[in-house]
Amino acid sequence: MSSAKVLLALVLVVTTRAIVATDFPVQLDIQGPLNSRSANIHLSRSHKSIYPFTVTYGACDSLGDQDEVNHISRVEHDGISRLVWLLPDNISSRGCLSAWSSAHELLGRSQELVIDKNSRQWLKKRHLEKGTRLSKRASIPMTGASGIDAEGPWFDGVEALREREDNAVDAAQAKAKKVAIVGAGMAGLITWLCLNMSGFHNLEMVEAGQRLGGRVQTAYLEGGPSDYQYQEMGPMRFPESIQYAGSNETIPINDMQLVFQLADVMNQLNEGQPNYTVKFIPWIQESPNGLYYFSGLKDADGLPPTATEVKNNPKLTLPVPEDPIVGNITDLVSEIGCNPKTAAAIAKNTFTAYKEFINTGLGGLGGDDWSEFAYLHNHLKYSLNATDQAINSGEYGGNGGNSLWDLLKVALQFSTRFWEHYSQPIYGSCSTATDIPGIGSICYPSYKINSTGPGVMLASYTGGNFGIRFASLPDLEHVQYVLNAMIEIHGEVAREQYTGRYNRKCWALDPLESASWASPSVGMHKLYIPTFFETENNVGQSRVNSWWVTSLMPNK
Repeated sequence: MSSAKVLLALVLVVTTRAIVATDFPVQLDIQGPLNSRSANIHLSRSHKSIYPFTVTYGACDSLGDQDEVNHISRVEHDGISRLVWLLPDNISSRGCLSAWSSAHELLGRSQELVIDKNSRQWLKKRHLEKGTRLSKRASIPMTGASGIDAEGPWFDGVEALREREDNAVDAAQAKAKKVAIVGAGMAGLITWLCLNMSGFHNLEMVEAGQRLGGRVQTAYLEGGPSDYQYQEMGPMRFPESIQYAGSNETIPINDMQLVFQLADVMNQLNEGQPNYTVKFIPWIQESPNGLYYFSGLKDADGLPPTATEVKNNPKLTLPVPEDPIVGNITDLVSEIGCNPKTAAAIAKNTFTAYKEFINTGLGGLGGDDWSEFAYLHNHLKYSLNATDQAINSGEYGGNGGNSLWDLLKVALQFSTRFWEHYSQPIYGSCSTATDIPGIGSICYPSYKINSTGPGVMLASYTGGNFGIRFASLPDLEHVQYVLNAMIEIHGEVAREQYTGRYNRKCWALDPLESASWASPSVGMHKLYIPTFFETENNVGQSRVNSWWVTSLMPNK
């Protein structure tokens, strides 16, 4: 098994003006200076019976929404914690944000806001280089004919395209085109940045939701970024390197350098301004004191044994009889997917390693031609029962379709970080494990270790079938189930210190995402990945088979 050193990105935003109208049911906050043409409005509500309501900007003594000069958005339901505010050119400074009910009653008002129209960000103009309409011509074929290997080292193809000398007039005309970017997730945002930095300034981003980031979603259970009462309800860590037990070799994960390089570029573009600086927090993936709660076993102190205690004393776990053949299959599956040679190849170049696996990764057979079940049962001739036990298969053979993986997270806030005060303290990590159905991983915050005050635990991180089954529960019922599990594992301290603040994210229920990520099944890599490089009717796609990294790859 390997241990990965990972990092978590956090944009530190300094709050310059605080909301004082705390007696309103809706709180509106701008956490940063208003010195550009867009801002995030942070929302919090004291109860759920106020929907729908409208957010506006206008005079701080306005008595009705009909007097407001800038109608920003209408909030229809719970679950929206931020709004994107695009400030018009003629907006006046020293006004207030207000929230209004459908009956035009005032539900919330911010402090007076100062808009700095003399800032560099506000005054920066977008110059559109005008040109004649481009004639219709064939696009560059994204195939081997133009140097592109869609199933391999993609950047080698990019370098080949760079050597082309396109006509300078055509380039100018191309940059005059109006480009629509559909979706303001990570792929959409990086597409905008790359096009803008390449001289394409006639850009329009279209986003159906009321926030940016797509599947990247930070939930603040109390306060803002500087209060550190948050959990990441989407991706939460960046692998930086990998080291195997018994080896002194640390292998950097090269493709993740894109993420760190992007942070450097953003910091340079923002000229090191503290409010917009991207910093990284060291992520603790494993703790020797993570709790191992299976079959209800606990130590004399009322807590389950730690991971280290279980490793050193197998009697702390209930033995499960296993067919030796099942053990052989399990070892084989682990060898295929987790051997050090494969991990090193992935770390060095994930794209060449990927191509090698789909072509010959299963002992000379194509890794994309067989499901686990079909390879073990049909090709290696293991029995149906042994194969099913080994891989806990829920899908048989090579079913078609691009499967979607559904994650579900529940974050709970406690009045102290009690897990750090155990005689064997738990600092960060996702090392606590349990067989309580539907809980999955339990992760403790890696930031502000040994700090006083409350802390937010990712009390349930599960997916697959459980991600769908538990998504059907009402919020409060599911949260209570997770809280009961935390009490069962950690003791009464979890009940006593639960603050009542939580966040629950079921990606299967998100109306714009519907899932956490695509998990292509047999044959889907060969079938679909090459098409991500094609442009049809002037529409291109983002390649999304490798999570963050491919979201950051400029396509087309």
